[in-house]
Amino acid sequence: KNSRSLTRREEERRGSGVGTMPNLGFVNAELIVQEGGLAPLVELLSSSNEGLQQQSAGALWSLSVNAENHIKIVREGSLPYLVRLLQSANHKIQEQAAGTLRNLAVNDDNKMKIVQEGALPHLIGLLRSSHDSVLIQASGSIRNLSVHPQNEFKIVQEGGIKPMVDLLRSPNYKVVEQAAVCLRNLSVNDANEIKIAEEGALPPL
Repeated sequence: KNSRSLTRREEERRGSGVGTMPNLGFVNAELIVQEGGLAPLVELLSSSNEGLQQQSAGALWSLSVNAENHIKIVREGSLPYLVRLLQSANHKIQEQAAGTLRNLAVNDDNKMKIVQEGALPHLIGLLRSSHDSVLIQASGSIRNLSVHPQNEFKIVQEGGIKPMVDLLRSPNYKVVEQAAVCLRNLSVNDANEIKIAEEGALPPL
């Protein structure tokens, strides 16, 4: 596999065609994957150019809607770059990276791989974002990750319950929905149920 480090010329050449991708039609998305478009898109995630990061992350977010691409995107080595983009100062990039991980986390194998790659602390950190779009995708990602039994404890261990409980007070119902379902998933564990109650979840629920 080619090195992930790109020269500026390669970034410009590959990035010149990325701008039209985030609003992909289903057929176009499938053609991009079939024609080998995943690898260069993943490489562009490592670009130092914020515009290219945003365009490539947006394209992968669109491609990740299709369940058939969940394993393929991870196989191309996207997870370390997506985790890094969660730490971007650009809230749009945060949203795209979290949204892509949210889709990838539908797959059971990916649920563990995403946590093993270190995404959880950064997703939990985004639960304190001032942007609802970021809150929805970050809480949605954790919601999908929480379905896996091994991830339940890790979410609690990383301090995920308190910020998730705080989101129950959000005026945005989409944020509240993601937080409530995630807490419901975590409460299957008796110890977590007690912890959730201790953090003040009962009054909002």
